[in-house]
Amino acid sequence: MITKNENGFGWGSLLLAVLFFIAGWTALNNPLTTLIAMGLMFGMIAIVQGVSALMYYFELKKVLPGNPWYLILIGVLDLLVGLYLVFNPAVSVTFLPMLFVIWFLIDSIMNIFLAFRLKDSQRSWFWVRLTLGILGVVIGFALAGNLLAAIISVTYLIAFYFFTGAIIKLIDAFV
Repeated sequence: MITKNENGFGWGSLLLAVLFFIAGWTALNNPLTTLIAMGLMFGMIAIVQGVSALMYYFELKKVLPGNPWYLILIGVLDLLVGLYLVFNPAVSVTFLPMLFVIWFLIDSIMNIFLAFRLKDSQRSWFWVRLTLGILGVVIGFALAGNLLAAIISVTYLIAFYFFTGAIIKLIDAFV
């Protein structure tokens, strides 16, 4: 929470609300730019994570028995993915929507399995969970077959996140 002035108004929160709103509006109006920017951000995060994993390998090697070789593998893979995304930002236009589709399908399938596991203990939620899981699988396959719909879905979700943040910060500025 950002501090408020003597009248109880949070100028910092208001500024963040405006910035979140601008980010949401930009995401809606420039879906390709949004995906490229997200890809660059994921790329930078992957690079930092890769370097961290490699540094962690050398620390763990000193204190643990055995060789934590998997950290080198993870670190190198993270670095390669990160560098690829940073130096080929247009790849994000297809990479992020497909990642979203895969996540959507896996999550929906897990909901179907969970519905059957909880069928006896949560009878009232069984049909809701099962129906939403099946609907999610259908939507997931529809998005997989239509990359443009997946791109629009991802950018709308990003915009929704920013608009939600704007509303929360706006409320925080006044309350």
